[in-house]
Amino acid sequence: MTRIGFAYNQKPDPIAANAAEAAHADEEPPSYGDSSGSATTVATAPPLADAFAEWDTPETIDAVAAALARHGEVIRLEADDDFPQRLRDERPDIVFNIAEGLRGPNREAHVPAICEFYGVPYSGSDPFTLALCLDKARTKETLRAHNIATPDWHLVRTADDVAPLVRRRWRFPLFAKPVHEGSSKGITERNHVADAAALAPVVNALLEEYSQPVIVEHFLGGAEFTSAVLGNGRDARVLPIVALDFG
Repeated sequence: MTRIGFAYNQKPDPIAANAAEAAHADEEPPSYGDSSGSATTVATAPPLADAFAEWDTPETIDAVAAALARHGEVIRLEADDDFPQRLRDERPDIVFNIAEGLRGPNREAHVPAICEFYGVPYSGSDPFTLALCLDKARTKETLRAHNIATPDWHLVRTADDVAPLVRRRWRFPLFAKPVHEGSSKGITERNHVADAAALAPVVNALLEEYSQPVIVEHFLGGAEFTSAVLGNGRDARVLPIVALDFG
């Protein structure tokens, strides 16, 4: 029977998470990285309601595990600090990976990188792809290098960059968001910047709350599309396209 390692991150129970946060309030914060690769000490942690937005609920995790169980023995491998040792001990035949990672701008790449280190096959994208795509600025640079259209943007690394940003001649509306987040973390109605007067307050707030660079780009209205690809090489196929219409 195929032994399937199932890598995931589960949303914490809100009550337990609040207690843990209070117990560790005096500890040094984690270290994130900016787009240049240098470390930045986090001064203010993201709001608790937002911090685990990328992680999955117990119901989702149970449903995925049940589906995988039709194809083999499922070994749950939560992607926490013990993941490397558990993967080494269990040595599954393959890892089905939906983990988002614990911390840092390269967090989504951690599980596949550890799998590669131990020679365990895994599903999904490789570490380089995941690390690149969680950096919105580097992703846009890559798209533009390959002549794929993407809105103009500016990366704000520190509060000192905000004043020059405001002085630029922008075509509004703009959209501002943390550069290293996914699952709409840091995204509310305030991110839609209608005019120059609103730009500095929004960018400064995001810099303070998320302790990472903020990307500012021209706003694109309309529907949003997701195209999932299943398989590799000549066997790859595009799954049905999902559209989100925010209009």
